[in-house]
Amino acid sequence: MKSVSIQGIKGSFHHEAVVKFFKEEEVEIVDSPSFNTLVKDIIQGTADYGMMAIENSIAGSILPNYTLITKNNLYIVGEVVIPIHHHLLALESETLETIREVQTHPMALLQCQNFLEKHEDWKQLAKDDTATCAKNISENHWKGVAGIGSQLAAERYNLKVLAKNIHDVADNYTRFYLLSQRKEEIEHFNKASLYFATNHKMGSLAQVLNLLAEHEMNITKIQSVPLPESVFQYSFHVDVVSDKKGYDHYYKALEEIKKVTGFLHVLGEYKQFKI
Repeated sequence: MKSVSIQGIKGSFHHEAVVKFFKEEEVEIVDSPSFNTLVKDIIQGTADYGMMAIENSIAGSILPNYTLITKNNLYIVGEVVIPIHHHLLALESETLETIREVQTHPMALLQCQNFLEKHEDWKQLAKDDTATCAKNISENHWKGVAGIGSQLAAERYNLKVLAKNIHDVADNYTRFYLLSQRKEEIEHFNKASLYFATNHKMGSLAQVLNLLAEHEMNITKIQSVPLPESVFQYSFHVDVVSDKKGYDHYYKALEEIKKVTGFLHVLGEYKQFKI
């Protein structure tokens, strides 16, 4: 059975991403307290893969995670995008009138402010993980305390959904990378994640982007990240997609880009997840 390390515990959105990616395939979930320990799980062989959030449609990119991937020479072998539905969770006996405190991840608090402002008397506590809050409420039988989390967390920890879909923005999605220590040959891949640095000459980045366009590679994401041990110098993470049959255009683009960049690394070649 394959094993996948997730940031957080079972019932978290990372767990939900694993379920959506692997579908009916049974996998072992390895709980990990942080993204750093998730990476260690992969490197040390505690888990075959790691499921790592990389981007939220509202909050943007998680920059430290790009650095974790490149610093530890990890490969992207897949991606999945899930909608983030925040629900208010509590013990079966609770009602909105009995709640006095809400515990959840700080991002969940930020994304549910319109709902929470209607309950100004509720104390708001930021914690490490949405699912951990749900688990603590369930196991400790905390009365008057609610968590904000997923439907999966509610089902796993036998909590009641006091209020559904309390997030401010309906279209709230998070993209996750499935990471491995080893490169995998993905049959019929149509997406690639590239990592490179350009010099400071005028038009250097534009030259790379033009080469991708010339070879019919559609850029779906570009992210600058500070170069380690440098001052105001940046590397670039670019995701490209091509529906063109065959890979000659793709490999030719890579060869030409290598000539105009300081370095070029292919972090992953995998199948695009379409929402």
